[in-house]
Amino acid sequence: MSFAAMVLTSVAILAQENPYLVAERPFLGGGLSVSITDEENANNTLTSQITEEFSSFGISPTYGKFISNRWAVGVTFNITSSDYKRISALDNSTNTSIRNTTRVGITPFFRRFIPITERFGAFIQPQLPYTYQIGSIEDKFRDPTDPANNTGSNFIDQSHRIGLGMIGGLYYFVNRHFSLETNLLDINFTYSIENLEQTNSSAQADNNRQSSRTNFQINLVNQLRLNQIFVFNYYF
Repeated sequence: MSFAAMVLTSVAILAQENPYLVAERPFLGGGLSVSITDEENANNTLTSQITEEFSSFGISPTYGKFISNRWAVGVTFNITSSDYKRISALDNSTNTSIRNTTRVGITPFFRRFIPITERFGAFIQPQLPYTYQIGSIEDKFRDPTDPANNTGSNFIDQSHRIGLGMIGGLYYFVNRHFSLETNLLDINFTYSIENLEQTNSSAQADNNRQSSRTNFQINLVNQLRLNQIFVFNYYF
């Protein structure tokens, strides 16, 4: 009888209207990501050296609104800019590779909140992400001792990617207006089309390429990233 009473009490509590998860309530959130890497590798020789530099900056503002108790819809915008440079020196020659990339994306989503207590619970979020990427690629080989062998190429790289995915995690309301989230699961199925076009004066038509690719991924949290482990939202 005690066990039955406890179960009925728990069901009654969960059935009550949660004051944090009510219809018509909008919220704002988002993430910020910054990555900077500078690495030098001598490859255990005196004549070979590789230098790599990478930097990336991204923002992902989110707007959502409850359409009913515990159900919300929203959209996330993503803007990321990254730069990569790799210099490989061997004897007197150098290979230089430079990549500059900008990504712009939009992700509409549904979100289902699953409260465990009044402030704490889990969520699942089916979503439909789209990303457009454009970048430039420059490769150069230079040998001061034999200038005739110097070469170079420049490309414009464009791609479109659409996907179907779902994320899941936990949430906690610090107070009525602020919540803290952690993302624990990320499932994505994506289809992408990429167009690579050479733009330097010596370009040949057969150097251009177009390709398509499908990809399926399941990611669990395995590293400390602030835009994944800790996400803050503001509820109006």
